[in-house]
Amino acid sequence: MNLEELEKARQLTAEGELDLAWEIVDRILNQNPDHALALLIGSFIMEKANKLPVAWQMARRVTELEPNRFMGWNGFGRISDQLWLMDIAERAHKKAVKFSTKNAEKSLALMNLACLYINQGRFREGESLLKQSLMLNPESRKSHFNLGICQLAQRNWKDGWENYNYSLGSEYRKYIKYKDEATWDGQEGLTVALYGEQGLGDEISFASMVPDAIRDSSKVILDVDPRLKGLFQRSFPTAKVYGTRNDSHIIWDEEDTHIDASLSFGGLGGIYRKTEESFTGQPYLKTDPERVKMYRALLENKQKPRIGIAWTGGVSRSGNRFRQWSLEELMPLFTRVDAHWVCLQYKDASKEIDEFKKSHPDIDIVQYPYATLTKDYDDTAALVDALDIVVCVQTAVAHLCGAIGKECIVCVPKNSQWRYGESGDYIPWYRSVKVMRQQNLGEWESVINKVAENLSDRFRRETRQSA
Repeated sequence: MNLEELEKARQLTAEGELDLAWEIVDRILNQNPDHALALLIGSFIMEKANKLPVAWQMARRVTELEPNRFMGWNGFGRISDQLWLMDIAERAHKKAVKFSTKNAEKSLALMNLACLYINQGRFREGESLLKQSLMLNPESRKSHFNLGICQLAQRNWKDGWENYNYSLGSEYRKYIKYKDEATWDGQEGLTVALYGEQGLGDEISFASMVPDAIRDSSKVILDVDPRLKGLFQRSFPTAKVYGTRNDSHIIWDEEDTHIDASLSFGGLGGIYRKTEESFTGQPYLKTDPERVKMYRALLENKQKPRIGIAWTGGVSRSGNRFRQWSLEELMPLFTRVDAHWVCLQYKDASKEIDEFKKSHPDIDIVQYPYATLTKDYDDTAALVDALDIVVCVQTAVAHLCGAIGKECIVCVPKNSQWRYGESGDYIPWYRSVKVMRQQNLGEWESVINKVAENLSDRFRRETRQSA
């Protein structure tokens, strides 16, 4: 009877009926707290409910009860991944590979281990594992997608984009059909709808290929995050821009509903960025000149460098714990460079700044909330354009700087995102963005000191030239 009930709980979990599923699991665990299958399904429920520490403990107990079973190690490894317990996750994934008895199981275990390596910036090792995974299960879209990430990180653009596009329609990338139009393949002379995807930084970065699409189409309609509507309409005046990307029911002008084909912004890579030489690195977004003038007037009385600073980025799933500094960690920078530091955090940092300034009242750091805590990214873009330079972690403002041609130093962790590649001071997407890379995961001191030295030399030199 328990097996039938637990199968029902598994189905309910898959359907998102977590409370009903947990009622079944809870009843069985009250009768036998060490029921391995109940614990396994319970860990799935807690994982979906985003109660990861509880899910992790339940999954760990499954591996203790059934140490030679694939399913327990697979779930434990996946949840450990999400908690960024890298060493534990790696051991669990390797156990899942060892104890898999079917091709589908081994393919999944190899893919999960490869995903761990991707999160650690070990793209070559990940690529090797994913090719093995696809030999066992050639139809796995997730394996293709992750193989694409590994290839793009290594600048194998042609194969990378082909595999990356397997992710369209997944939890990571929406696949949109407005009517019955075709997926655009670059055919010239058509009316094409292009839609943004993923986070704000991804949408801004991939928009670097929109001018190519406009050149080759009779008409382009852009469906973007509403925060980007004004900025994109000014930057791409011959396109029609709607801020409807997140709307479930889209209303466009009648003249724009007759489209021949559609494609995601990221899908443009497979058409226009198949070689290193195809990346122009040139600015492509145009800020509002009136707003820029306003922010320059606001800042012009500061008789010192005006430097933007963003010290956190990402969400838990994208490894935000490795993409953040505290303001105290930035003291070597603040003390080496006497600047007006402009907060570019996308969340309200006023309390954090106020607390920091109690101990360091001489550090001139200010948040302009009407520019950064806004639903119109035109405000943030104009403020950034009025600055001398920006220093940030791996976050959307780095892509904004590259898109408008503002000089930026972006500090990336050792386990960097694929767009930043494996090495080098620059990336092909932007010429104005300089990359400083962490050598040891979690150790930012040497990077911050290097940024401080760079900016100190630069502004000391500019001061001498001005004098």
